[in-house]
Amino acid sequence: KEGKMPNTITSPEYNTEYGKRSGLTVQKNRIKEGDRVLIIDDLVATGGTLSSAIQLVESCGGKVVECACVVELKMFIDPPA
Repeated sequence: KEGKMPNTITSPEYNTEYGKRSGLTVQKNRIKEGDRVLIIDDLVATGGTLSSAIQLVESCGGKVVECACVVELKMFIDPPA
C-alpha cells in the first residue's frame, strides 16, 4: 500500500476484478539493474496485478525471467471433506 513503506518505487494504478487499485510498491535498490526476477501471483483473473508487477520490476531495471501463477478455484468452491 502506498505510503506504508519508506523509500519506495510505485507502479501505476491497475485494474482488478474488484476495481482499480493503487500501484504495487518495492523499496528502492531492492531490485537492481540486471537482476533476474521471478514473479509469483496466487490467482490471475484480469492480469492487472501481474502486469503491474512486471512494470515495477522493469522500471527498476530488473528482468522478469518467469511468472508463476497458482489458480485453483475449485478447492474454494467445493472443498474436500
